[in-house]
Amino acid sequence: MKFSAEAKLGFFVFTVALAFAFLVITFGEIPLFKPKTKEYIVYFQDVAGLSKGAEVRVAGVRAGKVKDVILEQGRVKVVFEIREDIKIYRDTKASIGTLGLMGDKYLSLNPGNPESGELPPGQVIRKTEVVGDTDRLITELTKTAQEFKNVAYNLNAILEENRRNLRETIANLNLLIVTLKEITIQNKESINLALRNLRELTESLNRDLPVLLTTLNKLAKDTNNILLENREDIRAIAYNMSVVLEKIRDDLPALVENLKELSINLNTLVKNNKVNIHRTLVSLRETTQNLSFASRRLDRILADLEKGRGTLGKLLKDDQLYVNINKGVKTLGKAGEVVGKTRLYIGLRGELYREGDSKGILTVKLQPDSKKYYLLELVGDSRGRVYREEYLDGREVIKKEFKPEFTLQYARNFKLLGKTLTLRGGLKESTGGIGVDYYLDKHKYLFADIWDSGRKDRPQDEDLKPNLQVGVHWHIGKNFYVRFGGDDLLNSKLRGVFGGVGFLFMDEDLKYLLGGIGVPLP
Repeated sequence: MKFSAEAKLGFFVFTVALAFAFLVITFGEIPLFKPKTKEYIVYFQDVAGLSKGAEVRVAGVRAGKVKDVILEQGRVKVVFEIREDIKIYRDTKASIGTLGLMGDKYLSLNPGNPESGELPPGQVIRKTEVVGDTDRLITELTKTAQEFKNVAYNLNAILEENRRNLRETIANLNLLIVTLKEITIQNKESINLALRNLRELTESLNRDLPVLLTTLNKLAKDTNNILLENREDIRAIAYNMSVVLEKIRDDLPALVENLKELSINLNTLVKNNKVNIHRTLVSLRETTQNLSFASRRLDRILADLEKGRGTLGKLLKDDQLYVNINKGVKTLGKAGEVVGKTRLYIGLRGELYREGDSKGILTVKLQPDSKKYYLLELVGDSRGRVYREEYLDGREVIKKEFKPEFTLQYARNFKLLGKTLTLRGGLKESTGGIGVDYYLDKHKYLFADIWDSGRKDRPQDEDLKPNLQVGVHWHIGKNFYVRFGGDDLLNSKLRGVFGGVGFLFMDEDLKYLLGGIGVPLP
C-alpha cells in the first residue's frame, strides 16, 4: 500500500508536533514564548540545598527561577532571574524557603517598600535572612528528645529512692485530714457561733461606723473653724493662764516654806527675832496680795466663760453649734437610708466578634431607686487600638496597642406605651457615647449604643462613622443572660455580628454565695 506525498507530509508534521509537545512538557517553556526577564544576584552563607533551576517566588508568587549557584570566596553566590514586569525595591529581603516539611527549596523574596526606589537589574540584594534547615531541626529535636529521656530516667530514680518517704508523707497527710475533720465536727457549734458573732460585729460596724466617722469629721471641722475664728482669744487665755501658773510656781513654795518655819520656830521667833518676824509678816503680806491678784484674774476668766466669751465660752454657750450638730446627725441619717436602699449589681460577660475578636467586660451597677442607676464597666478588647508608626527612613508600620477601656454612664428610666425606656449617656469604652434600652418584659430588652465619633482606633481607615451597635439582651434565669446583635453598622467594611454570655449578681446574691462558703458579710 502506497501513501501519497500529502499523507507522508502530514504524518511527518504530526510526528514533529508530538515530539515538540513532549519536549515542552518535559523541559518547560518554549523559549520563543518565554516572557522577558531581568537578572539579580544575592549572596548566602548557606543555601541549605538550593539548586540551579529552583523556583523564585516574590511575596509567595512564582516569578522566575535560579540560573546558577556558585561557591565564591566562602560564600554562595546565587544568580536568578524574574519576570521583567515584577518590580523589587532596594530594601528587598531574600531567604531560602521549603515547599512543605521535606519539599524542594526555593528562593523567597520580600519585595520591600516602593518608597525606597526600584532595584536596577544586575544589582546585588543586600538583605538576606537565614532560615533553619530541616536536617538541622531534626538533629536538634533528637538531642532534645534524648535530654527529656535522661530527665525522665533521673526522675524515676528519685521516685524509686524516695518511695518509702513518699508513702509515709501521704499517710501523714491522710491522718492530718482525718484529724482536722474530727476537730471540725467536734467544734462545729463553736465555729458557727464564732462566725455568727463575727457577722453581727461586722453588721454593727458597717451600720454605725460610717455615721460615727462622718459625725466626728463634722465636729472636727466645726471645732477647727471656731479655733480659727477665735485665735486671738485663745492666745489671750493661754497668756493669762501662763501668768497665773508662773505666779503660783514662784510664790507658792516660798509661802509653804515660810509657814513651815513659822509653825516650828514661832515661840523662838517671837521672843528672840522680832525683827525677823516683822520681815516675815511683810513677805506674807506681799504673797497675799499676789494671791488676791491671781484670784481676781480667775474670777474674770470664769465670768467670760459664763457669758460665752472666748473659744471655751462659745463651745459652752453657742446654741447654733448644737443646732448644726443636730442637723448633721439628721443629714447623716438620711444619707444612711439612701445607702441602705441602693442596690448593687456586679457581673462579668464575654463577647465574640467577627474574625475571632473578643471582649471581656467587668460590670458594676449602682441603682439608688427605680428611676435611675449608674453604670461602670471595665472593658478588655482583643482588637486593641490600631495606629501608625513612622520611621526615620519614611516607612510606615501599622501596630496595635492594648489597654483597658472604661464605661461610665448615668441612666434614667421612663415609661413609654406601658414599657420601660432607659436613656444612657457618658463614657462608652473611654469615648463619648449614648445609648437607649427598650424593655419588652422584665427578662429581655432591645438596646442600641453609638460611640467613638472620632474613630481614633483605626487611623489607617479614613472617614469612618461612629460605632453603632444594636442588639437584644435576654436574661436566662435570675443571674445569667445572653446578648447578640449587629456591630459597627454604619461602616460597611467593618460591619458584622456579635454574641455574648454573662452573669450578673445582686448584693443579696453575693451575700448568699459568700456566706455559703463561710465568709461573714454584713
